[in-house]
Amino acid sequence: MKTSSTFSIVIWINASRAKNNEAEIFARVTVNQKRTNISLKRKINIDSWDKLKSKATVKMLDY
Repeated sequence: MKTSSTFSIVIWINASRAKNNEAEIFARVTVNQKRTNISLKRKINIDSWDKLKSKATVKMLDY
């Protein structure tokens, strides 16, 4: 019997719930088509987030 599994991690921000132009950063972990969202307990300025690359455009030393 052959078993296959899938695994992926996506980093994203929830801009719709942003306060003072800062949004929380989340990680979405998917294993075998079951997913869960995990808050990374960090915030970033919405203008400093690159949606296409799913990463910050500046270093987050002061957060």
